[in-house]
Amino acid sequence: MNIRILLVLLVVFVSACTEKGKTTKNENEAKETSVASEEEFTINKKTSKHINIPGTRLFIIPPKGFKVSKSMSGLEKDDMGIQVFDLIGGDFYSNGKTYSKEALKNSGVKVYEYKEMKANNYPAKYSIIEGDNNLKVINLIFGDTTFCTMVMAVFPASDKHTGAELKKSLQTIYYDKDFTINPLETAQFTLDDSSSKFKFAKAAASIMMYTIDGVDKESYGNEPMVMVNTLPIDGSMTLRSTAERIISGLEKKSLVVSEIKNKSTKVVDDVRTYEIDVHGTFKGEKMIMYVMVAADYERIITIQGIVKSDFEENLKEIKKLTSTLKLK
Repeated sequence: MNIRILLVLLVVFVSACTEKGKTTKNENEAKETSVASEEEFTINKKTSKHINIPGTRLFIIPPKGFKVSKSMSGLEKDDMGIQVFDLIGGDFYSNGKTYSKEALKNSGVKVYEYKEMKANNYPAKYSIIEGDNNLKVINLIFGDTTFCTMVMAVFPASDKHTGAELKKSLQTIYYDKDFTINPLETAQFTLDDSSSKFKFAKAAASIMMYTIDGVDKESYGNEPMVMVNTLPIDGSMTLRSTAERIISGLEKKSLVVSEIKNKSTKVVDDVRTYEIDVHGTFKGEKMIMYVMVAADYERIITIQGIVKSDFEENLKEIKKLTSTLKLK
């Protein structure tokens, strides 16, 4: 799986997790009518051939040879994969605003194809983009006012057969709103939140969110929070370069870095970690962003702590939480 392109897509997709704009009913109706009438992704029913992607409400018929991944929410085969980010409780219309052909191009991504359509009768955005190392990415975002899901399929650009099989698989997607999941059961890590004021609040697009006292809100405004994500291992990316990708992606979303502090690297029980404090402003407001990247031989865990007030105390509490990180 291509870590660089995945980080770019995540920044484009989940930047609205902490700050959502309101979308009116009229805006929703206007967007629905703008969706292309030609539906390549048909209305599906769940069959015996469908499997659930653990940690999500999405069901899919896998391409031949693809198995459920042990390092991400999705399917994998060799260096190819399908990854799913299910933002339950999100809003396709507000979160989807951050995903567009223009936003992709502004992030340095080459776009081969982009269209707005429907997937399983939900409004959707579909694209084929270029990844590093001669890879291509099929990306699908769909949802309504209650959820927003991104599905990303990565394959070698020269392998047209696999590309066609992946697209065919994506066309079988079925989303079951009534399916009950426990995101922590499928998490590839554990964090002991008993000694920190930051507690687990919810999963958003396969990102685990920790907030003060575990309060679950639609929008957190200036409140501090911690976001934890699991990515498949990629030998081309180091811990430091992964952290730098996260920071540079946010710089394109209005982060202005003024100072870098407290860089450190260590290895504990075969788990390598790199952490850094980023001081600056975000959309004109003072902010400290704490970034930790941890990895073993199977996965990478990225942690982002966002602090906009009571800087010293909140940063201390975030580090108290992240110091308990263990990989399963």
